Amino acid sequence: MQNEGVSTYHTIDDDKLGVKPEVLVGMYNSIDARARQLAPQDIRRELIVSQDGRIKSKFYILVSNRMAPHLIAAIQQRADSESGIGMKSYFYNLQEQVMSHMFADVKNVIS
Repeated sequence: MQNEGVSTYHTIDDDKLGVKPEVLVGMYNSIDARARQLAPQDIRRELIVSQDGRIKSKFYILVSNRMAPHLIAAIQQRADSESGIGMKSYFYNLQEQVMSHMFADVKNVIS
């Protein structure tokens, strides 16, 4: 992955959800897989989702600006598929965090 246009995100309040880390792993794996399905072949490797080694409910997302729209779409689809308000809110907040960083990069380029 190129150094230019790459952002790393720590996911939001994972430990406060009350969801087992194993369940979160499955959710993040499905988002990762869906984002890769939505993306063109040449940028699918520009997304890395990893779990913290010590804090099992903490995840990191490393994504390029080119891959970010596909990640956002995958997060949106995951949020829409959730029935509980807590998980919907969690994924909407995650989506907002990715979008705010993506648009902040654009703002910095324009300025």
